[in-house]
Amino acid sequence: MNTVVDTTHYAYGDISRLPDGSYEIIDGERREMTPTGFEHGRLEGRFFEILSRHVKDKGYVAVGEVGILISKQPLRIRAADVVYLSKEKARQQPKGILEIAPDLVIEIISESNTSWEMNDKIKDYLAIGVEKIFLVDPQTMTASLYQKGKKEALLYNFEDDIPLLEGLIFKLRELLS
Repeated sequence: MNTVVDTTHYAYGDISRLPDGSYEIIDGERREMTPTGFEHGRLEGRFFEILSRHVKDKGYVAVGEVGILISKQPLRIRAADVVYLSKEKARQQPKGILEIAPDLVIEIISESNTSWEMNDKIKDYLAIGVEKIFLVDPQTMTASLYQKGKKEALLYNFEDDIPLLEGLIFKLRELLS
């Protein structure tokens, strides 16, 4: 759950001076994020491993609330659990807040997330041109894959074969073991 705790109004010019911490900027307001649990962090790590092995030198993978610029005015920055950015989009490894839409964003739903928060986040990612958003819900053991230009999400359970990237098909159950 995101809560406003800082009344400072942030603008795009502040992007290089944002304070440390785990938060998102929504319409210029800083919204703190609840710390995740061990399972969430472990799943992020497993996604990092599998994606890094698969993409090798074709792109960059990062985890841990990676900042993604959604809009400059009003300032809107989302924090993603896992991102993949191809070298076709970024020739060099990015630094700081991503101002390029990643090819893939993975979000792992925590117990503190509300459905409207996650829907809002998905809409933001699609609006800036993220190719695929993979939403994983460990509590219900389901996942949804949203794709740029598609009106409907693909729904999966943890036993299904999931085609995440070209040539990368896996079962979520295998990531949890």
